[in-house]
Amino acid sequence: MHCVTLADLAATLSQHGPSLLELRPRVPSATIIRYWTASRSRHELWHRVMSRYRDAKNAGNYGRLADWWSEHRVVLEEILVSELLTRVVAAIGAETAATDGAENHESHESLAAVTHGIYLGQIEASNRVAQIILESCGARVEDTVRLNRLRYGVERWTDWLIGRVSVHRDRSFQYSIDAERSKTFYDEVREGASCTHRDTTTWLMNAAMREMLVRRTSEKSALAHANHEVASSALALFRPELFDDYGVPKSVWLHRLQKDAAKLKPFDFALVGD
Repeated sequence: MHCVTLADLAATLSQHGPSLLELRPRVPSATIIRYWTASRSRHELWHRVMSRYRDAKNAGNYGRLADWWSEHRVVLEEILVSELLTRVVAAIGAETAATDGAENHESHESLAAVTHGIYLGQIEASNRVAQIILESCGARVEDTVRLNRLRYGVERWTDWLIGRVSVHRDRSFQYSIDAERSKTFYDEVREGASCTHRDTTTWLMNAAMREMLVRRTSEKSALAHANHEVASSALALFRPELFDDYGVPKSVWLHRLQKDAAKLKPFDFALVGD
């Protein structure tokens, strides 16, 4: 799986964030552990790659460093782009656990803790990539420039996705890069526009984000299987009852309608029929 697909998943989760957060079903422990395991396994692969850079740098072997950049620049790209999905999932996890006294509060607390832990690991890896870009030992100028442009692009789009997924203006912005910019996006999404206009804007922004990522990343994928496992486990955190028969997240309106219908007693249905 290419890292751009991870960004596509992040955009979809962000777009449907309010509806995914409306029901808040219990998330099984095994599903949460699966996301942790997949993310940590990929995290170990990332650090093995970056440790080879450190070893070559410490040895002063610029031939090995040049080879390392040629072989593993794609991994650095994937680390940067993966941050989009990691931050969006962590924001949704935090929003899910934010309602005190909820029926599945213990499950939601576990979800928030795990997604936050994965977020911290992601930030550590991203910071190491930033340090490697800054040092650029053995790298071509075009490689470091391209990676730096990708990093800046990911940061801006991260704030857009976090602003869109947030349900409350005073929560979840800890997962943005620039909280004020993210809150500005939040206001733009929710004020002064019809649902049709918001949907059109969302699809156009998703397409613009994807175009930027495709243009600034390599065609091949370095850790395709690991990326697939992370994406699959992240999607599994959102339970089947959140989706309709076509696999599309149910709207907030439909969730509320179903909850109201579940509260009705058989006698109430009889009155409706009369």
